[in-house]
Amino acid sequence: MSPTLRNRNSMAYNLGILSVGQVVSQLANMAALVYLAGFLGAYWFGVIQIGVAVMSYCLITAEWGMMSLGIREIARLDDTGRIGRYASQHVALLVFQAAVVLMLGAVVLPRLPFFHHSPLIYLLYMAAVVPQAFMQNWVAVGLEKMTWVGMARILRSLIYAGLIYFVLRHLDGVGGHPAAVWVPALFLTAFALSNLAVNIPLIGWFGRFIPPRPPAWPEAMRRWRETSSIGANIIILRVLYNVDLLLLGILATPEVAGNYAAASRVVFLLMVATEVLWAALLPRLSRLSKLSRDRFLDTFNLYFGGVAAVLLPLAVGGAMLGRPFVAFLYRDRFADAGPIFQILAVAYSLLSLATFLGNTLLAEDRQKWYLLPLVAGSITAVGGVLLMVPRHSGLGAAWAMLAAHGLLFVILVALNARKFRRQIGRLLLQIIPGAACLALVVHATDPWHILWRIALGGLTYLVLAVWPLWRFRRSFASDIRKGPEPAA
Repeated sequence: MSPTLRNRNSMAYNLGILSVGQVVSQLANMAALVYLAGFLGAYWFGVIQIGVAVMSYCLITAEWGMMSLGIREIARLDDTGRIGRYASQHVALLVFQAAVVLMLGAVVLPRLPFFHHSPLIYLLYMAAVVPQAFMQNWVAVGLEKMTWVGMARILRSLIYAGLIYFVLRHLDGVGGHPAAVWVPALFLTAFALSNLAVNIPLIGWFGRFIPPRPPAWPEAMRRWRETSSIGANIIILRVLYNVDLLLLGILATPEVAGNYAAASRVVFLLMVATEVLWAALLPRLSRLSKLSRDRFLDTFNLYFGGVAAVLLPLAVGGAMLGRPFVAFLYRDRFADAGPIFQILAVAYSLLSLATFLGNTLLAEDRQKWYLLPLVAGSITAVGGVLLMVPRHSGLGAAWAMLAAHGLLFVILVALNARKFRRQIGRLLLQIIPGAACLALVVHATDPWHILWRIALGGLTYLVLAVWPLWRFRRSFASDIRKGPEPAA
């Protein structure tokens, strides 16, 4: 493989680049979210978040696993010309799928109960499939050009937050529309502009724009066969992400959905962080799964242990500090969101670990094994929400999602059981006392300000966990700083 074809950086470097972008973008997203909640109020904030849920289903249906497949297959190509042809054909398929979703959405959306709240909001969010079709981050990820991808993430969030903070209030009433209607329009603007952070460098890399050129029919069918299970997995996984919010839009008022979203959208950042991690891991693990089983398993265990060590204190801290944290974040405007946050902090921690395990199956070309666990979890989520919301409103939806995420995690642990090294169990036994001490510190500092409690609890856990984590990392012979391929 030519050393100039793709970056030879370690996964640690790639993850670091993406993490910087993630931190900056999520701070901007959090600021925009909190500002929107206060500016719009519970009703319109709920309508907007239902629209975001609708958009997410449109985006993943229009993408249908194509980007995951593209990352995996580009990571295994060695020739620039072949990569360019592959990418052009892939873009054509993405454009076609976006057109299909727009046509289907125009028929389905008006028949949904919440559509009457603001048809234009939902139609604008659905239109996000257009800039997504021309988003080429997946090409850059396959080539491991993570600097471009990180910059695109930062730009999208900063542009969106800037528009929300400095432009939205001036649009209130323009064209006879309330400010909420302009929120998806501003999002579309940020989406389209941020695409340039990757698309323009790719023009320089390939020497030309990547035009959509349909592949031959047999090749198109091959890719659709490959993505059939990937796309189904992603759509069903989306049910586990936010079917609660979508069903609240049908079963409850926008105010209830707004309070629920105030908690769930913050906790959902855990899932976004997991996706960022996999943007760095998927290309390397896809190659290692074909070239070196031992190094594949070492890398899987190393990162899974690290993710578990991070999520454990977040779940414990979120469950204990959810109420005061939400009260601090929204200045007591969303009182019902605190208890929901406490439950979802645990639920989304489990879902993040489950997603890591499921994506490992994708890297091994075993994505079909991911489908049945997702179906079981999704059925639990939908059934639980339908059963619990009429009785317990948003709190019932949170409990239903905890049950669904927990079930998915248990099943995927069983499916991946043979991959786990004994070091994983040893690490968990060593960091659990740190999480227990975190809980004791948080409980003992109850009269303190929430930020001091978070800082002291986090520091306590870090001091007690850093040595076990260091030993855990050293226990693996496969160093993540090495190149991706073993010697021939």
